[in-house]
Amino acid sequence: MAPKPMSDDLLTQTVAMMKAHGSQKAAAEALGVSRSTFRGRFRRAVEKGLWNEGTAETETYSRALLPPSDEPIETIVEQLTSRFEKRKQHIDAKAWQRIRMKSDEPIGLLWFGDPHLDDNFCDWPTLRRHVELVQENDGVYGCGLGDYQNNWVGRLSRLYAEQDTSHETAWRLVEWFVKAINPLILIGGNHDMWTGSGDPLKWMTEPHSINEDWAAKVAIKFPNGQECKVHAAHDMPGHSQWNPLHGQKKMAMFKSNAHLYIAGHKHNWELAQMEQVDEGHVSWLARARGYKSSDTYALVRGYDEQNYGQAILQVINPKAESPEGFSHCFVDVETGVEFLNFLRSK
Repeated sequence: MAPKPMSDDLLTQTVAMMKAHGSQKAAAEALGVSRSTFRGRFRRAVEKGLWNEGTAETETYSRALLPPSDEPIETIVEQLTSRFEKRKQHIDAKAWQRIRMKSDEPIGLLWFGDPHLDDNFCDWPTLRRHVELVQENDGVYGCGLGDYQNNWVGRLSRLYAEQDTSHETAWRLVEWFVKAINPLILIGGNHDMWTGSGDPLKWMTEPHSINEDWAAKVAIKFPNGQECKVHAAHDMPGHSQWNPLHGQKKMAMFKSNAHLYIAGHKHNWELAQMEQVDEGHVSWLARARGYKSSDTYALVRGYDEQNYGQAILQVINPKAESPEGFSHCFVDVETGVEFLNFLRSK
């Protein structure tokens, strides 16, 4: 069926509304029609010569001006103001993101160090065993510290010649991993952030997962009022060749108030415990080694390749009677899961 012809009165009204409101969106809202309907009417009015934005004249000729190609600048200023306010609210809400547990049962957070899933030296046997711990044990939640694939970019793209897995397959592996651990918290590392805008990790994670670039501070609240604060980052500022936890120690002393400070990134591991006297609790400092078992970077620089610490398990017991019993960390994650299951069975 042919479309109904538009009357001159309708087109004249369309032009008048466009001049009055300055944009197709505002004019369509004022008329109570969809933007696409108004756009069709306005296009027809332009074709019939009913639209005359104005003229530009010289001494010898004049020409009709075209319709504006963008929203009025006042509208853009309002949009930018609104966007800033929303973004500021979003950033402020990240100061401590809240997770509310629905029971007082002890839980475990299994912090996966850098997987580098597409690397030739990804320790798949250990990784799969740790993924199964998340899948097979109640109360164990998977958490990621970043660098889920190599994701080589720029000059580093030449390194794809040194691995068997294609970039396309790498993304499929990342998607498998995210679905397999159904993460509570997922941190993006430097290799992940090289993707730039449109990061697929953002749509791979479900709304119930906290997904942040580089760092997240999370407060886990239990019904009995106990709260465990975790400051997780791909890495923390500060470095010492003698102390892999130098950045975490600085953060604990000067920056935030958490029960766990944990990072990955440097492909080594260490655990330490300290008492926060002024805060009245005991904190853990942790670094997970990750699953990349060997690489040229470490070889050339003479770094030792550690054998353990691919992941760290944090057990949180909201029923604990003392601060030192509230949170425990394990480099032997299987033993940590056994401890968690014992606490949950009591």
